[in-house]
Amino acid sequence: MVVLDTDILVSLLKGDADAIEKIGTLREQQSSLATTIVTAYELLKGAHLSSKVDENLGKVRGSLSSLLVLDFSFGAAEEATKIYKELRERGKMIGEFDVLIAGIARFYEEALVTRDAGYTSIRGVKIIKW
Repeated sequence: MVVLDTDILVSLLKGDADAIEKIGTLREQQSSLATTIVTAYELLKGAHLSSKVDENLGKVRGSLSSLLVLDFSFGAAEEATKIYKELRERGKMIGEFDVLIAGIARFYEEALVTRDAGYTSIRGVKIIKW
């Protein structure tokens, strides 16, 4: 299993050829694809704030229905707080949602598929660039 970050799913929803190709390759190589509840929130929020709410909600719900959505559990919260502390001590802070996503990926010990360079400074989270 791999965890898809928000950036690749947004690109997929926009029809980006690179995202479509990467997800196709991952589907061939992996037993399952997942994302996080934080990414689900970000995608749903974007759809609700868009000018085509119903259309975009349909697209988001359709995309999420084909993925395992990993919860933000107590264990993931503990990992996220450790990540926050590590990054703060090294002066390499990233966005709060990214810390939560990384905490979920690290808790489940799964690789994160992303283009977001901020994740590369997090120890214990394998990154798959797309």
